[in-house]
Amino acid sequence: MTTLVLMRHGVAEDDNPGGDSARQLTDEGLARAGEAARGLVALGVRPDVVVTSPLVRCRQTAELVAGAAGCPLEHDDRLAPGMSTSDLLEIVIEHPDCEVLLACSHQPGLTYALDDLTGCGDVGFKRPGAAVVTLEVPRIGGGVLSAVLPPRVLRAGA
Repeated sequence: MTTLVLMRHGVAEDDNPGGDSARQLTDEGLARAGEAARGLVALGVRPDVVVTSPLVRCRQTAELVAGAAGCPLEHDDRLAPGMSTSDLLEIVIEHPDCEVLLACSHQPGLTYALDDLTGCGDVGFKRPGAAVVTLEVPRIGGGVLSAVLPPRVLRAGA
């Protein structure tokens, strides 16, 4: 059994000369992502590994979570915009010894994956929010939604 934490990146700048993939977190986005990272850990969500989209805004968010949790950080192109549930499940399967895996990605892929895994419908992912799924089996329909952690809950835990 694996606990899968799906996390949306923090608030990013609207535009960047380097394009969408280079968009960075705003100063407020960095501060709130840091609070969210500390809140996750304070709430007892301690990932064994954080896997992130290669886009800058996700990498920045994931670095804060990995730092707060004291765990390794991996970049994976499959978590970029357009991520599918199959992509996410492949990542979980590739980490068989991981009890808690956090995947930092983008909308709408996070919502689609959460619904595919749990059948919970559209619970929404504010920035930087998270959802915790208990995956009994790494397959579509193989998960149970354990918690939805909107940014205000994560900040309160920090």
